[in-house]
Amino acid sequence: MKLSPRKALSVAKAREILTHLQIEEPDEIQVERIAAYYGIETREDDLEGMDGRIVRNAAGAIITVRSDISFEPQKRFVIAHELGHFFLHPKTRQIETVTSSETSNWSEKQEVEEYEANLFAAELLMPRAIFAPRLIEADPSLRFIETLSKDFQTTFTATAVQFVLTTAEECALLSCANRTRLWGMKSPGFSFELLEEGYVHGHSCAAEVMKTRRPVRDSVEAGYWLRGFYHDTKSMIVEDSRYFPTLGRSLSLLWINEDLG
Repeated sequence: MKLSPRKALSVAKAREILTHLQIEEPDEIQVERIAAYYGIETREDDLEGMDGRIVRNAAGAIITVRSDISFEPQKRFVIAHELGHFFLHPKTRQIETVTSSETSNWSEKQEVEEYEANLFAAELLMPRAIFAPRLIEADPSLRFIETLSKDFQTTFTATAVQFVLTTAEECALLSCANRTRLWGMKSPGFSFELLEEGYVHGHSCAAEVMKTRRPVRDSVEAGYWLRGFYHDTKSMIVEDSRYFPTLGRSLSLLWINEDLG
């Protein structure tokens, strides 16, 4: 997926900050310190109906994270997301809020400012310069993405998105719930078209994992997900699916691992 010029600026801004701070390793990406460097205070407090909030003031800004979030990668992403609003949207609203549904939503149909803040956060927490070399010679899989998420202390969804945006392999990431596709994302070199939004084939791994709640990885007919392969039972792709109960949805990684002609 090629980013629009405006969305590409979100990634470029995160890289500018990383370069300025001379960050070269995952353990150097300490979002609270990055925020403090730019005059932004971070704190935790009781918040209702949101995971985080940024309030701009004369001195800079204050980012507040919901205190009962126990998952550290989610806290980090919330802070990075709000930093994205601070740097990318200084003239919009003085108060910006974010929920878990927004930080895990990568649909092009959502509010563009939220998508941009997510892109900024993903790049800030998983810089391409550090992230990309780890993908070399690694077969695409959700297990590998899980390893990356532990190395970078990032949420699984954000790590999967950054993987697909970075990999040289032909991959796509799909989020599904209740036999409905919520959003999809293709790698830059993905040369096929996905079927219309909302469609989940009953024999796909996504459909199976939503029933069993158990991870599934298998070769499936390309026509389950891709246009142009209707009734083609010979063209196969790899589908790797997991269900995430806290989100109430599944993620499927598609990999074109052979020539589909």
